Amino acid sequence: MGNDGSTTANNSSIGLSTDEDRLRFQQLRSKSDLILIGGNTARREPYKRTLIPLYILTHAKVRLQPKNQLAKQFSMSITELFSEISNNFPPTDSTSPINLLVEAGPILLKQMIELSLIDHLYLTKNIEKDGENKISVQELTAPFKLLSSEKVGTCEFMHYQKL
Repeated sequence: MGNDGSTTANNSSIGLSTDEDRLRFQQLRSKSDLILIGGNTARREPYKRTLIPLYILTHAKVRLQPKNQLAKQFSMSITELFSEISNNFPPTDSTSPINLLVEAGPILLKQMIELSLIDHLYLTKNIEKDGENKISVQELTAPFKLLSSEKVGTCEFMHYQKL
């Protein structure tokens, strides 16, 4: 996000991202079994290729070009999708919980937080850039406690845990 709480610059988060931010995303993905995004994120961000399955929660079909062979689209409620994942998604180790990485935009993320579906929240703030689609970080993080905060270059990386 931007320093002003913006979630996009020119309708994409790419304009707010840095090399260090992308590296941290890759580290989170390497520990995950599945990525979940919303339809708007799928239309605006580069999800043409992922190394792990990509689930898209959307009300209108999304066309990823070239087609991501690991992507599946769902048109249902968030709670129905979580039930679908818990009942039908095979974890890498059957004794482990499914490590779901939510890379959603602010609308879907807020809904998931309100439903208490997010256990850990990772935010990156680019302290040098501003943009559009602003959110209140204070409201977004209210149900969480800050576990760590680190400044690297032009970014501040924050890790929160659900209260």
